[in-house]
Amino acid sequence: DCAGPCRNRNVAISPIIGGAALKGPADRMLRELGEESSGVGGARRYRDLAATLVIDEIDRELASAVEDAGMRPIVMPTIMKQPGVAAALAQACHDAATGV
Repeated sequence: DCAGPCRNRNVAISPIIGGAALKGPADRMLRELGEESSGVGGARRYRDLAATLVIDEIDRELASAVEDAGMRPIVMPTIMKQPGVAAALAQACHDAATGV
């Protein structure tokens, strides 16, 4: 059970960018669960499991709604086409999980 003590060490990365899944059926699944297809819908689903949600910079206007849904938002590039983006994303997740 990840709720409670380890929640603050867990970081989620939204697979939804601009209202659509980057890959796979995540957007459709959120809608089928009655949530909006966005980082906000993901935040509502995962807020009991993780304290932090990374959302793509395209969705920066959703940051306050993610916070209202119960998660601390981190806004940054999440599409890992270049090694530098992947490294920065990994570092941000590590820092959030360890409280750096």
